[in-house]
Amino acid sequence: MTSIPGEMFLLLTHESGRQEATQYRRQALVAAVLTELLLRERIALTEGRSPRVDVLDPAPTGVAELDQVLAHLTTLRSPKMGSLLGKRDCDVTETIGDAFAAAGEVRRKDGWFLTSWPAGSSVLEAELRARLGAVLQGTRRASLQDAVLLEILKALRVGQRILREESGGMSRRQLDRTVEALDVDVPAAAALRRMIDALNAAMATTASTTTMAGGS
Repeated sequence: MTSIPGEMFLLLTHESGRQEATQYRRQALVAAVLTELLLRERIALTEGRSPRVDVLDPAPTGVAELDQVLAHLTTLRSPKMGSLLGKRDCDVTETIGDAFAAAGEVRRKDGWFLTSWPAGSSVLEAELRARLGAVLQGTRRASLQDAVLLEILKALRVGQRILREESGGMSRRQLDRTVEALDVDVPAAAALRRMIDALNAAMATTASTTTMAGGS
């Protein structure tokens, strides 16, 4: 099964290779990695409004993008979760992209300044979008992975743009309410909720900073 950050990469990469939600993509992928590490019980979050990340088990997971971030976390001392979202050492874009390129899902295209990832077979993305569309339309119960992906897109405020067709043309408010109503019962639900709340706060700060920079 494709990892949570792997599926987030597919959602945030246009078929032409253009990056959707470019200014937030790194943060979204790091958020997805941290969430999966939390669910795998490799990391834990401290209590509080600005939780810190503690490594519980540094052993490799066998998933390249998870292991990249996990290895970096072992060099840090309980970093604040929000501080990790923009760290270059946690940027898993190329790690995921190269893996998908090797599988034929995308193609790697190196430009003068940026690398893009035009669609290859697109089989995995098509299946992913169909799955999330069914969840949003209420014809399929959301899995934990579905809920995490939708929550991160909601935190980014790009869910309505990324899933316009799959949502049946829902407004952003309608989509947000649909995501909020998802019922996923897991043992790590409380920790996951703290993770999502912290992500929302961190993303809001990032969005505010980006807006201020753009207006200066």
